[in-house]
Amino acid sequence: MPGSSTRLSSLQFLDALDRELQAHPVHTNPFFEVFQRGVTREQLRRFIRQWYTFGIRFRKILIGLLYNLSDKDEAIGLELMRVLYSEYGGGVQEQVHAAQMLVLVDRLGIDRGTLAQERLCPEAQEYIDTVGEIFLRGDLASALGASFGIETTAGLTYRYLYSGLLTFPDLSLEDIRFFETHLVEELRHGDWLRTAVAGYADLDEQREKIRAAALLAMEKWHGLWQGMYRTVLSTAPLHGS
Repeated sequence: MPGSSTRLSSLQFLDALDRELQAHPVHTNPFFEVFQRGVTREQLRRFIRQWYTFGIRFRKILIGLLYNLSDKDEAIGLELMRVLYSEYGGGVQEQVHAAQMLVLVDRLGIDRGTLAQERLCPEAQEYIDTVGEIFLRGDLASALGASFGIETTAGLTYRYLYSGLLTFPDLSLEDIRFFETHLVEELRHGDWLRTAVAGYADLDEQREKIRAAALLAMEKWHGLWQGMYRTVLSTAPLHGS
C-alpha cells in the first residue's frame, strides 16, 4: 500500500473509478450502435415497452436505497433524495419521468393495458434483482458504490438512445422529452452521487466495497443490454455470443 503522502484523496479515488467505469465495454455494446443508426418502428415499440417497465422497477429499488440509508447519514440521504425527487419531476406531475415516458407510449400506439403486463427480459430482471438487493440490504459502501456506478455513467446510454430516436422524423421533441431530459438529469445525478460517496470513501476497506459494487452494477448493466439486443432487435446474432 502506498504511503500516506501518495495515497489518493477521496475525490481522486472517485475520479479514477469514474474513468474505469466510463471505459467499460458496456458503453460500446452492439445494441447502442444499432439503435443509434436507427431501428424499425416495431423494434422501437418493443424497446419502449421494456424501458418503461424497467424504469418503473428501477424507481422502486431506488426508493429501497433511500430506505436502507435514511437512518445512517443524513447528508448522504439528502443527496439520494435529490435523485429520487428528480425521478418524480421535481414535484411537477407532468414532469414525472414515468409520465414523460407515457407520452411516447401513447404516440407509438402502445396499449397501456398490454404495457402493464410487460415482462422484462431475463437480463433486465437480473439487473433489478441484483442491484435491488444491494440497494435495500447491502452495507452502506456497497449500496453507494452500485449507485455511483449507475448514475455517473447513465448519461452515456442516453446519448445513444436520444440519437436513435431522432431518426424518426415524425416524433416530436415533446414525444421524446423523457430522453432529452435524461441527457441533462443524469449529469446532475452523477454529481449528487459523487458528493454522497466522497464523504464515505476514506478507508481502503470502504473503497474496495465501493469499487466492487460499482463494477458489479456495470456487469449487470452490460448483461441488460445484451438481453435488450436479443429481445428488441432479434434480427441478428449478438456479437461475441
